[in-house]
Amino acid sequence: MIRCSFNKNSSNFYIAFILTLSSICFLQAQVQNNGTLYIGDNATMYIGSSTFTFGSGSTTQTSRTAGTYGKLQLSATASFSGASTSLFTNGFVSTLKAGYFELPTGQGSTFAPIGVTNASVTNGVAAAYYEGSLASTVKDVTISTLPTAGYWDVKGDNATIQLMWSSNISSLTNSIANLTVAGFNSVNSKWEAIASATPTGTLTSGTIATTAAVTLANYSAFTLAERGISCAPVFAGSGTAVTFDGTNWSATPTDNDSVTISGAGSPGSFVCNSLAVNANITLSDGQTIEVVNGISGSGTITMSSTASILQRNDASAIAPTITLTKSSRASMRANDYIYWGSPLTTDSFGQLNGARAYNSGNALVGTAAAFDAKYKYVSGDATTTGGWQNLTQTEPGKGFIMRIKDQTPYTGTTIYAGHINLTYSGSANNGTITVATANIIDSPTSARNNNLLANPYPSAIDADKFLEYNTNLDGVVYLWKAQTVNNGAAGVAYTIADYIAYTRAGSTGYTGIGSDPFNGKIATGQGFKVKAMNASGTGNVTFNNCMRVSGNNNQFMRMNSETEVVTIDRFKLNMTDSNGLGNQILVAYLPETTLGYDRMYDAKLNSVSAAQVYTLLEENNTQLAINARPAFQSTDVVALGLSKSTTASETFSIAIADKEGVFAGNTVNVFLKDKQSNTYHNLANGPYTFTSNVTQLNDRFQVVYQNDLLSNTDFDSNAVVASLNEQTLFITAKLPITQVLVYDLSGRLVVTIPVDQQTTITENFPFAAGIYVAKVKLNNGAVVTQKLINKN
Repeated sequence: MIRCSFNKNSSNFYIAFILTLSSICFLQAQVQNNGTLYIGDNATMYIGSSTFTFGSGSTTQTSRTAGTYGKLQLSATASFSGASTSLFTNGFVSTLKAGYFELPTGQGSTFAPIGVTNASVTNGVAAAYYEGSLASTVKDVTISTLPTAGYWDVKGDNATIQLMWSSNISSLTNSIANLTVAGFNSVNSKWEAIASATPTGTLTSGTIATTAAVTLANYSAFTLAERGISCAPVFAGSGTAVTFDGTNWSATPTDNDSVTISGAGSPGSFVCNSLAVNANITLSDGQTIEVVNGISGSGTITMSSTASILQRNDASAIAPTITLTKSSRASMRANDYIYWGSPLTTDSFGQLNGARAYNSGNALVGTAAAFDAKYKYVSGDATTTGGWQNLTQTEPGKGFIMRIKDQTPYTGTTIYAGHINLTYSGSANNGTITVATANIIDSPTSARNNNLLANPYPSAIDADKFLEYNTNLDGVVYLWKAQTVNNGAAGVAYTIADYIAYTRAGSTGYTGIGSDPFNGKIATGQGFKVKAMNASGTGNVTFNNCMRVSGNNNQFMRMNSETEVVTIDRFKLNMTDSNGLGNQILVAYLPETTLGYDRMYDAKLNSVSAAQVYTLLEENNTQLAINARPAFQSTDVVALGLSKSTTASETFSIAIADKEGVFAGNTVNVFLKDKQSNTYHNLANGPYTFTSNVTQLNDRFQVVYQNDLLSNTDFDSNAVVASLNEQTLFITAKLPITQVLVYDLSGRLVVTIPVDQQTTITENFPFAAGIYVAKVKLNNGAVVTQKLINKN
């Protein structure tokens, strides 16, 4: 054990022996390690100036003990030399330089340097590389693929991070454009993408850096990863020239070919690398033209309602001239509102009065303008100037609403089986489109945080990709469909707000609608709402061609049963009052989610309905329309709430619908527990009906799955009481305890406590303050779940 202090500014200090440092060694000299250097716990070898040299055959290693690691620290004016694939710091190396510095880290046979840029030095930045498998592979939606091995632990001042690779990374991604710096979030225990600049290099050698300083305290590890948003490839065509003469194709085009339309006709669906439209063509419902790069020519593409034109390359400046006739959903009433958007680059306000009513056979039945009122929504304004305002122009990416005029064939409150056609004519949007958003910082629950947007393209967009890209949104898409009668008053005058919520966990349904879900593909011309979370109160959302999808353009203001089949353990609950009004909520179980709020999976309730049901988020009682929870366990308990607008006594029914995964076929029973009556109702046997005159019920109902407990007449005798106080866990039960499992809100197992048939246990609980869930196993096979708050 050596403590040393040198001041040899012009000399060399050679280390040719094992030097174990457990304190601080200050060296003001050029230092060359020709032997074995080990820096122990709580120790620092400080190079005050000049150069630290990795000598041939030497080893430089530090302690990696959590919290007490040793480090080789280089001052602001110090540097290193000689680092290579076999010579590096096996452990933590730190820099005090204000600016970019490359830390020579590695482990085992891997030399893995990492670059850091520290703008304002306080304690410096230290890093160590860890060879081998990742400790966790749980990732959020911003990450598509993680490496199979290797990560860095970076500590100290907040800094920009630059990662490097010098070997083939094709197993991680097929394009470096999809790369990102990823961090393992210490709060939600998931890998997530960190905003990163455009990578440089190739698949065999290159670098990528974060766009800003990273708050290192928020992350326990960093690595290279593939972004969650994967885009269709863009490349120059090298194939043949293919022609459509109005009747026949010269060959079947591929995405490597250039296509020329030389004669008017109906070519059907096709894909190509570039497209010259030199004659007018027609696309029927469901047909798609997909172009890798640009579209040129003076011809017009006439499109039916669900036809699509898709371009991949955002840089393609020329988009096609289209005439698109968009059909609304059928079966609406006078005074119903429809949410719209325009696919045109120019203001299409003047074309809106051309909307006409058609019958179910698509024959014209209305000769006058079908809409009599048009509104936009102004967000983020707490004054009277915000909210719904008269529409005077359309803009790409911005949504608007229009009200059906009370005239033939839409009269009174009678539902008309036909639909409304609106034709857009002009140059179609293509490429990157930016739309301003706003929110009220001091009022996170305000309705003015909602922003009305719209799909700006003549093709559907993927809601998941849109939400992945725009991280300043809360991760939910809300779609409107009028299901109750509008009284005809100015503005939106409904007795219930019929928004569905969509996340990766699924979608809720419109009131009164069956089991057909929204599939997450937002159709051409479809308006939708999102909630902004801009840190400054203002910001932008971006649409781009990566979000566009081929086909799937048939969910405009409607539900559709032709959706992608994705098996998730989930079900829906429908609540209705005596008049048939109410809402639907979704409970889903996915391994990548937690008991906390998961962006792009959970959805807050977005309704002003007179009566509504919701689930409650454990940590803060947030009301949820979609509750995404960790992988299903039969011991789970879901808190259910109900609110209504009056204290009048009303009768309600709660029923289950759309059971999938483990819930399909009644493999797992779903019980509604009414704590007020101490009853358990199996929802497979029909709806549960109750009466209430209370405006809010947040502590009466639970959803539970324990059939063996609920059928046990001795359930009360299994009573368990658990508490946390001053880092001590106390549990008592009427029956012997065999095991206790404690989880945090992310669903991560914190501690397992084996118990030998005692009815009372007291255990030290040295964990962070927060909410925990204890699962207590009793000797009769029962498992009782208790929520605990650790206040420390």
